[in-house]
Amino acid sequence: MEDDLADFRSWVSNATSNVADRTEEDWKRAREDFNMRTQELDQKEDQFTDELKQDYQSLKREFQEADEEYQKNMEEPGIAEWERGLLDRWADFATINENTVRDAYITFMENVRAKKSNWDNQDWEMAKRVLEELNERKDQIEGNIPTETEVKIKALQMEFRTLETAADI
Repeated sequence: MEDDLADFRSWVSNATSNVADRTEEDWKRAREDFNMRTQELDQKEDQFTDELKQDYQSLKREFQEADEEYQKNMEEPGIAEWERGLLDRWADFATINENTVRDAYITFMENVRAKKSNWDNQDWEMAKRVLEELNERKDQIEGNIPTETEVKIKALQMEFRTLETAADI
């Protein structure tokens, strides 16, 4: 049972990495593969220990969240491009943790400052959506974000709102 779950864990990790870069056909195959794998594991689940059951449910949730992210990216063409444009290497939100979250916000604001002069209202809306995604990732981070980092992030968030408001004037 543990080997089956380890194989599934490895598969989920591979399947969910770089979701934004997957083609529609590729993701469809991944979803079908997920359904096949979970059908098999669901039949064995009653033989799992409580710990394995929790791990299995967590892995299923991880894939489902990646699927939701993929669907959102497909429905909102351009948001992934905006994320890459404003976050650079931090566009893969999974790489952001309590030690790197400040760098992600700094990168975001550096890019906003550099690009804002050519933006219209729609561009500001897209930038705001990227910031909201970044804020959601910050809220998801488990562990303690140092107070100094929290203060810097708040300052960067306020700077964004100031620039956005100035653009409206």
